[in-house]
Amino acid sequence: MLTVELLPAGYGDAILVTYGPADGESHRILIDGGQARSFPAVADRLRSFKGPIDLLVVTHVDTDHIGGAVRLLASKALPARFKGIWFNGFVHLGAARGMLGPIHGERLTALIVKSDLPWNEGWPWPDGVPDGVPAGIGGPVVVGDELPVIDLPGGATATVLSPTPTKLVKLLPVWEAVVEKAGLRPDVKATEDDEIPLVAPGLLGGVSLEDLAGLHTDDDAAEANGSSIAFVFEFEGVRVLFGADAHADALVAGLTTLAGPDGKVHLDACKLPHHGSKGNCTRALVDLIDCPLWMISTNGRRFHHPDDEALARVVRGRTDPPPKLVWNYRSDRFKAFTKEYPPDTSGYTVVVPDEGAEGITVRLGD
Repeated sequence: MLTVELLPAGYGDAILVTYGPADGESHRILIDGGQARSFPAVADRLRSFKGPIDLLVVTHVDTDHIGGAVRLLASKALPARFKGIWFNGFVHLGAARGMLGPIHGERLTALIVKSDLPWNEGWPWPDGVPDGVPAGIGGPVVVGDELPVIDLPGGATATVLSPTPTKLVKLLPVWEAVVEKAGLRPDVKATEDDEIPLVAPGLLGGVSLEDLAGLHTDDDAAEANGSSIAFVFEFEGVRVLFGADAHADALVAGLTTLAGPDGKVHLDACKLPHHGSKGNCTRALVDLIDCPLWMISTNGRRFHHPDDEALARVVRGRTDPPPKLVWNYRSDRFKAFTKEYPPDTSGYTVVVPDEGAEGITVRLGD
């Protein structure tokens, strides 16, 4: 049994993975916490079941991924539910470059230490534990010469694809600005900038999906996105790519080593990286993946994701069976794309929440 819940996380990610035997103990992983305002919905879902959450993965420091995680760890009872956390803080950025860096007073770092959570447990420090780092804090979650394959509770594994040391180090010069925007400084409130939406791009009405898929788009170069922890989760033969906001070149490099004899990486599901941004869901990445089910986590506000070009690459990249697009919101972007390119005549199927609902659950395997 394996389910993936795309919780209502605004234009961010909050993904609950539950797996285990149907008649036995369930194991759970929470990937990100969405925006700060996502906290009530995410917290209610976590309170709806008993038992631990084996791992909290905070993929990177953008506010739409970390804001809700900060509130989860600042709450009274929820921190005790987590049995471990993966998160690359400032000290890990420095270690990735082989230099020592102090643990700054970022809010999430302080909460992790206060909660006494196993932090990056099992991940080695490249040059030994830096001076001043409290005992029990592991090294950076980072890809080395070979892809790390991490054993998870209950017989699952995570093959980590991102970040590389180079991409993690690139975040160092902009760390202060990024953590300030994310509200990680105790004296600065998080910027909930979905109240100030960017201007929506004009529709490319009349452009075929083939032409859309082939359009040149610039790759994402944002340092915070490049630092994302992305991995292939596997349980009982079912494989799911959780792409966070990772850069396409890092995902392609890692996935290429997992490709089969046909040159494709066979997955059962894929969470579109960066909410379906055309700069992350590149043609090279989508063409490398053979996957019947693509998950979209965003309400489409602020950045108006997913981009038409990214969706076109997914739709035109697979024909048998037609790809299935799973959305956790009936967003304006969902309505616009399906109106311009109706599923019945464009070679794909869709799954969306019921009218008026938010969030969706995907069941994989038997």
